[in-house]
Amino acid sequence: LDWVMPVFGISWRQVREAGGLDAYFFLRYIRMCFRITSVSAFWGMLILFPIFANGNNGASGWYHFSMANTQQGSSIGIWAPTVF
Repeated sequence: LDWVMPVFGISWRQVREAGGLDAYFFLRYIRMCFRITSVSAFWGMLILFPIFANGNNGASGWYHFSMANTQQGSSIGIWAPTVF
C-alpha cells in the first residue's frame, strides 16, 4: 500500500499528460461524485438518524436508524426524507 500517498500527490496536469483527456475527466467526475455523496451522507446522518432512532417501532440493529423504525401514520418520519 505504499502507492496510495504518491497517487494523491500527482497533479492534474500529470494525469492529463499521462492518461489523456478521458482519464482526466473521468477522475474529476469521480472526485465530484465523491464530494457530493460525502456531503449528502453527512447531512443525512445528522438529520435522519435521530428522527428514525426515535421512531419507537421496535426495530433492532441497523434498522433502528432506518425508515423501518417509523410508526405507521407518523408524519415526521415520512416527510423528513422526502424534504431532505
